[in-house]
Amino acid sequence: MTIHLRPAAEADLTTIVDLSTAAFPPEKDAIVRNLFPGELHYSDAIRNARIARKSVKFGLKNTVIMVAVDDASDGTIVGYAVWEVPVSPSAEKEEEVRLPPLAQEGMDKAPFMELIGILNEDVQEQFGDKGTADVWTLDSLGVHPDHQKKGIGRMLLDWGVKEASKHGRECYLVATPAGLPLYRAAGFEDVKVLNIFGTPHVSMRKRV
Repeated sequence: MTIHLRPAAEADLTTIVDLSTAAFPPEKDAIVRNLFPGELHYSDAIRNARIARKSVKFGLKNTVIMVAVDDASDGTIVGYAVWEVPVSPSAEKEEEVRLPPLAQEGMDKAPFMELIGILNEDVQEQFGDKGTADVWTLDSLGVHPDHQKKGIGRMLLDWGVKEASKHGRECYLVATPAGLPLYRAAGFEDVKVLNIFGTPHVSMRKRV
């Protein structure tokens, strides 16, 4: 299997969403289980809502989406990573993100607001009022279940870490229990345990 990384194109959007759904089933992921309860996770309505939400990210200057492509299977996308990256103050002011109405459907809003509160509190505690404006933040990373344990997640992670290092920036993420070994092996340090929907997640940093 030969894998290469490339920036995602908008044409990859539905593939990324379907890969994310496969990589994070509700029975294994506490966040997905609470935001998209039960079989709703697999419904067409929620799939369309997730496509609408992720489509917003393609137009943002502070977001980089990379995909891992399997050259041995006609260019199939087998993994992805979404990074939020520092931008100039002028570009920051230009970006007022408003989710389209469809993107707000299909999600249980009460646990979503609870999640946002926990994450925002951690960012405030670690970085102060400026937040993660100067930090490379791993928003999400997923590898299709058929291709896990083959080093693809590490490739996607290392790409972001190296890019951040070129610019003298540190990296930040919140690890699920499943992702914790990958991030520790890559040199990320545990900072704080966050209780998210009864499941311990860990905020982590890799300093320059």
